[in-house]
Amino acid sequence: MYTANVPHKLARLATLFLTFAFGVIGFAMGIHALVKSNDQKDLVKQEAPMGATVNIDTDDVFQVGCVVTAVCGALAVVSLVSLALLFFNRPSTKSSEPLSTRTLPLQAGLLAFLTVWLFASLVAMTDFVANRQAKVSAFLGSVQLDDSIIKLVEGQLGVTSVYKDIGYLRLAVILPWIAFLFGAVSSVVSIAAARRARHATPVFDTSSTNVVNPEREASVKEKGDADVKQVQV
Repeated sequence: MYTANVPHKLARLATLFLTFAFGVIGFAMGIHALVKSNDQKDLVKQEAPMGATVNIDTDDVFQVGCVVTAVCGALAVVSLVSLALLFFNRPSTKSSEPLSTRTLPLQAGLLAFLTVWLFASLVAMTDFVANRQAKVSAFLGSVQLDDSIIKLVEGQLGVTSVYKDIGYLRLAVILPWIAFLFGAVSSVVSIAAARRARHATPVFDTSSTNVVNPEREASVKEKGDADVKQVQV
C-alpha cells in the first residue's frame, strides 16, 4: 500500500491557521467599521439643528472597505477548508494521494488570487484613510452652512470627518494587512507543496504485514535455491 503524501504539512498547518485567524479578524473589523460609521452618521444627523439637512459622503472608503472585508472573509473560508482537508490524509481508492494533496494546485491558486486581490484593495484603502476625509455638507433650508460651523458641531459631538483620526478605520486597515501577510506566506508554502507533490514518487509502506517486500522475497528465494542445491549434492 502507499503512505499518504502530504508535503510541508506542519508549515501548511501553521500558515493556514494564522491566515484563517486574521482573515476572520479582518472580516470582523470591516463589519465593525461599517456599523460604527452608520452609528456616527445617525448621531450627527440627529443632533443637527431643527430644519437642517446634513449630508455625509464616505463612498470612497466605504466601497473599498467592503471589498477588503469580503476578501478577508473569502480568505478565511479558503484557508479553513484547506486546513480541514489536511486532517483527511487517507488515500482514496482511485489515487495514492489524499484529497488535500490532489487539490493543492487549486488551493494555492485560490490563496494567491485572494492575496493579490486583498493587496490591491488594501493599497487603495490605506491611501484613502491616510489622505482623505468624509465630505460633509449641511444646509439650513436652502442656505449651505459654513465648514467652520460643521467643524464646531463635530467637535461638540466628539466626532471627526478625517479618516486617519478615526480609530475603527485604522484598525480596519492595519489588521487586514496582517491577514495579507499570512495569506502571502500560505500561498508560497502551498505552491511549494504542490510542486513537491507533483515531482514526488510513490512511497510504499513496508511495515504492513499484508505487503511483501520485493527485496526480501528475492533473498528468501535465493536462500531456498541454495538449500535445494545442497540437498541434491
